[in-house]
Amino acid sequence: MSGITLDQLRVFVTIADLGSFAATARHLNRTQSSVTYTIQKLEEQTNLELFDRTAYRPTLTKAAHSLLPHARKVMADISSYRQHAKGIADGLEASITITISQFASNAPLMDVLAVLARKFPTVRVSLSTVTIQTTEVLDNGASDLAILPEFIPFGSDYARAACGQVRMCAVARPDHPLAWFPGKIHIDSMHAHTQIITSARDAPTLQRNHAVQALNYWKVNDLETKLAMILRGIGWGGMPEHMVADHIRNGTLALLDPESWDGLDHMPILDIVVAHRQDRPLGPVAQWIFDQLKDTPR
Repeated sequence: MSGITLDQLRVFVTIADLGSFAATARHLNRTQSSVTYTIQKLEEQTNLELFDRTAYRPTLTKAAHSLLPHARKVMADISSYRQHAKGIADGLEASITITISQFASNAPLMDVLAVLARKFPTVRVSLSTVTIQTTEVLDNGASDLAILPEFIPFGSDYARAACGQVRMCAVARPDHPLAWFPGKIHIDSMHAHTQIITSARDAPTLQRNHAVQALNYWKVNDLETKLAMILRGIGWGGMPEHMVADHIRNGTLALLDPESWDGLDHMPILDIVVAHRQDRPLGPVAQWIFDQLKDTPR
């Protein structure tokens, strides 16, 4: 079977798809006799009959049904090889790494990646998450791009662009004492109840705990755990709105209205940026992602 060719497999698959030798000949712009000869040679080389020609239209034999998925895979692999080779020739990256903070909604990124999958099918994407703000993933080369809240300025070593905002909100279980307040909650009342805060394990540049309102607070280093603790009634805390919107709508969490928050008279709105290091120019696909994200409505 060393003489089997891609052309033979293409003819085999096309006949299976179109249901006739004549339609295949028209589709491939060749004579019907050429199509017939190609299949005959494939049958000789595999020592198997692939089509039953006794009926008006050729039908796949049992052996052909078994071999067809393998022929399709070979054709798909060849197509993928060609696309990948073209991508390399065009200067496209083989892979791209992206880090996104849990504080940032991933919806805009998912929209961009859905288009990327169609536009650049040969490029692989690796996506990881961090909790707050860290440039370490850019400094050590772990990520080409990072999508983060800019709590403190990144500095001139990084190129960055605004790519949205995230509203923060304070929440607790509906049976929590703070949820019973009819209006704005005074800071003294906030002090009296355990708060769940997000620590800066993966953000060494953040030296203090932000938005601590309570005298007694528990630390967690990821937002899923924080949310689980709030839902269990262990304490109350501030969360990105996109992570708790469904819980607020269905009544499993109550929205709190603090009188002040970390020096503000309202809950903060976080600016989200997409960033990369200035001394590591982006490839064409990573640059395309950067450009798409920076146009995200605020």
